[in-house]
Amino acid sequence: MRPVLALLCGAALLGAQDPIQLPAPAPRGTLAEALKARATVRALAGPAPTLAETAQLLWAAQGENRPGKRTVPSAKARYPLDLYLVTAGTPGLPAGVYRYLPAGHALVRVAGGGPAEVLGGLKAMQPWIAAAPAVAVVAATPRRIDGAGQEDAVRLAAYEAGAAAQALLLQAAALELGAGTAVGVDLAAVGQALKLPEGARAVALLPIGHRAR
Repeated sequence: MRPVLALLCGAALLGAQDPIQLPAPAPRGTLAEALKARATVRALAGPAPTLAETAQLLWAAQGENRPGKRTVPSAKARYPLDLYLVTAGTPGLPAGVYRYLPAGHALVRVAGGGPAEVLGGLKAMQPWIAAAPAVAVVAATPRRIDGAGQEDAVRLAAYEAGAAAQALLLQAAALELGAGTAVGVDLAAVGQALKLPEGARAVALLPIGHRAR
């Protein structure tokens, strides 16, 4: 499927607004440098990542690096993951909840509100998460991995989610942004807040921002 057609089909399936085309990814730096710089950062400050930084982060986690194939491995190339972004907003990207469309390297806005509004009111939500200027949410739909039993599908989707999360964290380090993986969170409540489609569930939260000084 051509990227533009895939982009439009994805937006139509979501019943959402016109997609926001993201700047083309511009890889830079070495893996060794990113690994050395990666660290969990919970003291995050604004502003939210720019449109170009957002594009790079999302591409690293779930983008296409060759036709029809993504940056992280996927069992049977079934791609059970979807990547969402909750952002406080940046020029060219108003505050809201967005779903990333890998084939078209674009975002579709699915709801309004930044992290404070969307996540801040959830039970047992950690303050540093809701205070972050942006939060990436990895969602998994294990049933997309056809031919695998339910237990295996859940396990394979979890492996892929871990790879996607690490890719995003390394890219954040390369961009000199702060980020971390949030644990101890009610992921079911996060999924409800994002109004994830049936069969999908949030499996990882990654707050992102600038290192607070």
